[in-house]
Amino acid sequence: MTPESSYIALQKDDILLGKPLPWAVFDRSRKLLLEPGSVVAVQSQLDALLDKGICRERPGADVKLDSRRERRESGVGASTEAAGERALPLDEIKLGIGDPFQIQTQTEHAEARYYVKLIGYLKGKGVLVTLPEVDGRLCLVREGQAFVVRFFSGKSAYAFTASVLRSSSIPFPHMYLSYPSQVRGLVVRTGERVPVRIICAIAMRDDTKTVSAAGMLTNLSVSGALLSAKARLGNPGDLLSIKFRVEIREIEFLAALDAAIRSVSRDDSGEFLHGIQFAGLPDDAAIAMTAFVYQKLAETSR
Repeated sequence: MTPESSYIALQKDDILLGKPLPWAVFDRSRKLLLEPGSVVAVQSQLDALLDKGICRERPGADVKLDSRRERRESGVGASTEAAGERALPLDEIKLGIGDPFQIQTQTEHAEARYYVKLIGYLKGKGVLVTLPEVDGRLCLVREGQAFVVRFFSGKSAYAFTASVLRSSSIPFPHMYLSYPSQVRGLVVRTGERVPVRIICAIAMRDDTKTVSAAGMLTNLSVSGALLSAKARLGNPGDLLSIKFRVEIREIEFLAALDAAIRSVSRDDSGEFLHGIQFAGLPDDAAIAMTAFVYQKLAETSR
């Protein structure tokens, strides 16, 4: 069976407003938009989905590998057999007003990521967040626009799919997202390391002044890294700051992190190897680093 014949195009009458979906919904490029159990709440949301040329998997079709790969790449709906992963209701997660969410657009031509803040939610009804901004300007969102929402709480990274029910600038810029039927949670193993070669800028203290240096990250985890440099950067316990860029699905993230040196050694070429531990990782950086590490793990497991 060909990939095209493995999917069935969805029509207006196939989706009932206010009722849980019995199957996952994909766009015409076979990218996951809504998980089974998601609810299309309003007509404008349904119309926006239909404009994408949506479809579902044909019963019995052999598309498991492709759909799992797409879901793993988007961060939603991956197999629950993965270590540390679980599905749970949103209201069971200890969220606070002002917690940062990362939202990723799910369009055929672009995948942009923005940061918003949680204002509140009502179980089974919707999630209220601030409108995304770029360079101080509000981003335009449409009713029915689909997002993958990611956030970090405790030691877990979470993700769910949602669509815009309504947006408004009164009394302040905000938007209502559809309430997820479930949220995928993945316990972050902070020691999970991936090999990398990332150039970084380093700032450290030398007596009473700050000096700069360049280095190379040769492996990376959510909690730390191995930093290679031509000169010794300090001793165990010394603090430094590093800046580097990671690319997460073609989206660049600039990390500016404080770290402590935990170990120092030399390799066969004479380079100094510094084992560093990140200190006070901000939520947005934790989300980005987690996404980057698991993206690399997914790439090496294919």
